[in-house]
Amino acid sequence: MSLYLNRMKLITLVTLSIFQIIIIGCRGNTSRKALLADSIQNKSLLKATNGLSVLAADYNSYVLKTMDETHSPGAAIAIIKDSSVLLMKGYGVKTFGGNDSVDVHTVFRIASVSKGFASMLAGILVQEKLINWDDKVRKYLPHFSLRDSFNSRHLTIRHILSHTSGLPLHTFTNLIEDNIPYAKLRDNLSTVPNTGHVGTIFAYQNVIYSLISDIAQAASNKTYEELLHEKIFTPLGMTDASASYKDLMADTDLALPHLRGFANTFRLTKNTPAYFAVLPAAGVNASISDMTQWLQALLGNRPDIIDTSTLREIYKPEIETPRRGKYQFFHWPNLKDAHYGLGWRVLNYAGHTLIYHGGHINGYRSEVGFCPAEHVGIVILTNASGKLANNGVQEFFDRYFGIYKPEPENVIKNVEADPRVLDSM
Repeated sequence: MSLYLNRMKLITLVTLSIFQIIIIGCRGNTSRKALLADSIQNKSLLKATNGLSVLAADYNSYVLKTMDETHSPGAAIAIIKDSSVLLMKGYGVKTFGGNDSVDVHTVFRIASVSKGFASMLAGILVQEKLINWDDKVRKYLPHFSLRDSFNSRHLTIRHILSHTSGLPLHTFTNLIEDNIPYAKLRDNLSTVPNTGHVGTIFAYQNVIYSLISDIAQAASNKTYEELLHEKIFTPLGMTDASASYKDLMADTDLALPHLRGFANTFRLTKNTPAYFAVLPAAGVNASISDMTQWLQALLGNRPDIIDTSTLREIYKPEIETPRRGKYQFFHWPNLKDAHYGLGWRVLNYAGHTLIYHGGHINGYRSEVGFCPAEHVGIVILTNASGKLANNGVQEFFDRYFGIYKPEPENVIKNVEADPRVLDSM
């Protein structure tokens, strides 16, 4: 089942306890090469008592090595298998060159991973019979219009959350960054020529995606931010989470964002309020402690909050998306095909279905990936772009599924990517 399963002698009990990992009896010393050879022959050993601990310990070592190689400032990571938290840990520092360590309650901006909160909230409202996935937008917003009358009449909640509204790629995203009010952008969508009928073409969006906030408020008489706290943050125990610029800047345990400088250095960049105007698209702030609780719900471990049947609907492929782009999944060689569901990418990775999303904003990177069939998932939060954010999800699942190939010691991938392109394909 997995490759890193017979590493029973990889690391000592003392080291594992420092890593905050679930530990049951690892002892002895064996070379990395020998362990890899043994694990190739014993793929089913993940079922062994300590196989998961070894997997998490090895991944922890990968994170430490990667951050050291790239001089990355800070990160926080969580891994869950079934309902067990194998790893939940902060790494590095909040400010490059400082000594204030990242801990499990340090807050990061999660950018476009916020879209998964929007689809979860919509799913909860569906469960409560306040909305339905295939309701027409005009049922809740009777005056909303696109330029094309057919699309205006037939646009549904499902189309919004699957990026199949018929609008061109990233319509008005540049104007979000210019601090144009969301309401003005929303109302001017009627001036934009459509690229096709609703439901037929994938084109990633931020502005029209955020229309779910207007719909949720019309259906519930509560603001989107109020609903996030009431339906998700509070019941899941996400005590550090928020969805506003004011709350972000008031947080005393905040990882500060960085851009790459020269010679493996990083420089601070400013947090800006722009994308908080589109809360469903990019407005959530959270710690790794919060994200661990959310991942439990995404894996179906909180049926009191969201039903597994609702999750299945959210993860159902709605539209095929490009597999290869300038940046999107360039580092995922085992990707077979890619679709988009409702707020999530649905990937066929080496024959396994992964649910995935990434985010990039103001120097922050966030990555979430999980396999519902295996009931396993990972969250990565960083306060700078780089190799860990680019490769971390794939590296974890390569290890888990037994397709890991050791990287040569002298190879360091540390690609800086355009933040708009990362989520555009």
